[in-house]
Amino acid sequence: MPLPLYNGANHVLDENSPEITKFIQETRDGMAVGGWELAVPEPGPDGNPFLFIFVGPTAEHRGSGLRLHMAAKDGAALPDDAQVLIESFYKSGSERQAIYSGAYGDFSAIADQTDPDASLSAQRRVESGEDYLVRVEVAAPEGGPVPDPAAPGSGFHIDCVKIWWTESA
Repeated sequence: MPLPLYNGANHVLDENSPEITKFIQETRDGMAVGGWELAVPEPGPDGNPFLFIFVGPTAEHRGSGLRLHMAAKDGAALPDDAQVLIESFYKSGSERQAIYSGAYGDFSAIADQTDPDASLSAQRRVESGEDYLVRVEVAAPEGGPVPDPAAPGSGFHIDCVKIWWTESA
């Protein structure tokens, strides 16, 4: 039996999250790229910032749960070798950290992604604070099926810890 997913998550990021800032549809380096970009919320009413923590694997758990399905514009299935990248970065594009990087087939091969024993997880611990973005993208070779985050059936689900960061002296 595999290690369980991290069970202390208190927040879910998905395709309906208020943190979504844009849908991604672009061409880059010969790849058709589709996905979502999310922003860590602005500081709270008292000026304290928020923090998202994507928990990585430990000896006790596999890390934060990740689920993803991306439909194609023409209804075709995306190839298993399409590349998935879930990353966090500062708004300038610097400080990029991969939360997950792998083949789309790793997700599409899971019949029931809600099954916690089958679900994929964050590959490393990543913290995203004020002015950080989180990007969930699937890239497939141009000329084939085009990933479409707005197509029916496209969606993602990322378990994380959301903290309203406060400090006191």
